[in-house]
Amino acid sequence: MPNVSIIEPAQYLRMPWKNGLGETLEIQKLEDNQGLRFRISQAAVKEDGVFSNFAGLHRTLVLLSGKGMTLDHKSENSSRSHILSKVLDMARFSGGDETHAILKNGKIEDLNIMVREADTKADVYAYFAPTQFDVGNNSDNLLTAFYANQPCEIRVNNKETFTLEANGFLVIKQNTALCLMAGSGVFIRITA
Repeated sequence: MPNVSIIEPAQYLRMPWKNGLGETLEIQKLEDNQGLRFRISQAAVKEDGVFSNFAGLHRTLVLLSGKGMTLDHKSENSSRSHILSKVLDMARFSGGDETHAILKNGKIEDLNIMVREADTKADVYAYFAPTQFDVGNNSDNLLTAFYANQPCEIRVNNKETFTLEANGFLVIKQNTALCLMAGSGVFIRITA
């Protein structure tokens, strides 16, 4: 399909966490001469604990499975919490915050979108079928994608229909119209 490309879970790169307490499946990343511009990854959190420090990055964390968790964030000036209790709930926070996760009832899986705070922005939305979304032509676009948290039936430009497997990642080219006909997932647009 010329307007989209699929990255399957078997293609994800297994990487250790910075804090050494687990591992992540790296789906996409972009680095430049200033370092990491963005990274999208999937991970299982199996126990309560402190998140790795990613100062300089903004994080969006999406609950993919499990009973949920509470994230407590502390910075120099404030403290706050996010309660993720249902699939596709999201938390947005600075990667430099001291973040502690408390699991509700067993392990969870999450999708983590990190972007450089200084010059990169991530728009992240939970989508449930049926819904349509158009990807226009934006010169600031670095990546537009859709992560399927369950099998999804997707139609591209009102022509081709295909199934994106659970945990599959769809990279979307500009000037593309998509219709999510069945399933749910996470729409991600990263811009400069």
